[in-house]
Amino acid sequence: MKTLKIQDEISRCIIQLLVDEPFYAHVLGGVVRKVTDEIDTAAVGLSGTQAVLYVNEDFFFNDLKSFSSRVAVIKHEVLHLLFKHLFRYDKNSHDRKLFNVAADLVVNQYVGKWKLPKSALTIDSFPEIDLKYGESLEWYYSKLLNYRKKRLDNQSSDLLEKVLCQDKSIKLGNHSKWGIIDTSIQSKLAQYELDKLIHQSKSRTNPKDYSNLPDFIKEKVSLSLEKRNPEINWKMVLRLFVSKSSKTNIKFTNKRISKRFGTRPGTKIIKSQRIAVAVDTSASISNSELKTFFNEIHSIWNNGVIIEIIESDSKVQRTYLYEGITPNYVEGKGSTDFNPVLEYLNQSKQPHDGCIYFTDGEASSPSVRARCRVLWVITKQGQIGDLKRIGRVIKMKN
Repeated sequence: MKTLKIQDEISRCIIQLLVDEPFYAHVLGGVVRKVTDEIDTAAVGLSGTQAVLYVNEDFFFNDLKSFSSRVAVIKHEVLHLLFKHLFRYDKNSHDRKLFNVAADLVVNQYVGKWKLPKSALTIDSFPEIDLKYGESLEWYYSKLLNYRKKRLDNQSSDLLEKVLCQDKSIKLGNHSKWGIIDTSIQSKLAQYELDKLIHQSKSRTNPKDYSNLPDFIKEKVSLSLEKRNPEINWKMVLRLFVSKSSKTNIKFTNKRISKRFGTRPGTKIIKSQRIAVAVDTSASISNSELKTFFNEIHSIWNNGVIIEIIESDSKVQRTYLYEGITPNYVEGKGSTDFNPVLEYLNQSKQPHDGCIYFTDGEASSPSVRARCRVLWVITKQGQIGDLKRIGRVIKMKN
């Protein structure tokens, strides 16, 4: 019964957010809630690729005396999700305790009218450190790290030292479930699911309510949504580009009866498209252009296409199947030559239905002709040249 009582109280906090700040409530609507003694306060973490809100019952009722402070803690945790703090901790390069403090300094600036617990860390908690409002987690982490290195004496009255020494009188949010799966594919899929949840939450929020969010929060939301807003109608382009060359596979299924024998399983014809997508990673391609490339690639992938990415500058750098997650880096930054990609396509043991080549066109016309159809996608400021001679060309809008 006690667990039911705290679940009711958590629901009451979320309903209050739904009234006052609906965007945060919509995000929480897609988060699993778990009452547990695994942690001593409250936390967000992951279960597989699903975001989870963990709450300690004793902390929620005994340490948080007011309803406002309970709402503040719930909002504090959803802000950690919006800022992607779960995925930014690197156990190989970060001091976990300092990172935790820096993350709390970021989110507690945006808790707003709700009453934070007395133990909550804010910018004003450290008057001896030159901290500014509105900075990033990395900025606060660097300031805290430098301050600690410069201190010559470890006075027990110093708040930062008390926090780092885990003074029991100071109860902070629990971040132990961050950074556990590092940069694995599971972590990337979890980030994709979180971006999807943020996208859904924005679409469910009244535009007037959304406009009242702090600019810094809206900026973070925009970063999550960018990859979901392609510039090109790929559904239409793919239909024109590869429909004639797509392959068919036969799948046996118990949902259908064989027309020939009148028994199960029957057969189902499935069309499949396997596209090579070449990404120009030469020095002339900016990071923002690379981001645009992968936004478009994600939209192609969303249309059910199997995509093999080919990163290339003057040579093919690496190839891999795209699985819905933008890579953390690309290899290249040399000069541009289109021939290596076209040669790779001709030599591939597994044929492609076509190739989409993202580039700025800043290279000599290729001398190699690909055996499959090629669609050239040129950046806004790029050069088309005589690429029309080799395949169809689309130029991104200005």
